[in-house]
Amino acid sequence: MKKIGMKLLGGSFVVFLIAGSQLGWFASSNPDSFPKLPSEPDFAVSNAFDGKWVGRRLDESNSNMCERTTIEGHVVDGFVHLVLTYNGTSLKGWISESNQIKFYASHPQWDYRFSGIAEGNKIQGEWNLQNGPCHGTWYIEYAGKGAGS
Repeated sequence: MKKIGMKLLGGSFVVFLIAGSQLGWFASSNPDSFPKLPSEPDFAVSNAFDGKWVGRRLDESNSNMCERTTIEGHVVDGFVHLVLTYNGTSLKGWISESNQIKFYASHPQWDYRFSGIAEGNKIQGEWNLQNGPCHGTWYIEYAGKGAGS
């Protein structure tokens, strides 16, 4: 009886894994499955925030996997390009006329999601790691006219 139960449980688990992977229930570390930066935005872009920006990513998960990091970058004609300095992850996106921003990350392993709002001399928002435990807030502050702006 125990053997039948174990086989049934094992078979159910295999079916669960196959179905879950096919239906996208589990986070992926496959960079081809991460969202990609579109060639152009589908909204009007604001260039009110052009310049050099610096700040920090703050982790709220308390996981030792999530390292603290600074963020550096620039905005040119409403297009934002930031870099997480500890691992070189590039974050790109546009600021909309309603000051909203959604970034597209390029990292071969980690599926980062950053979004936020621009107000005055600060852009801030939330972030999370789709395929890991990390999440928190982030901010960047205007550092003047810089390269590319």
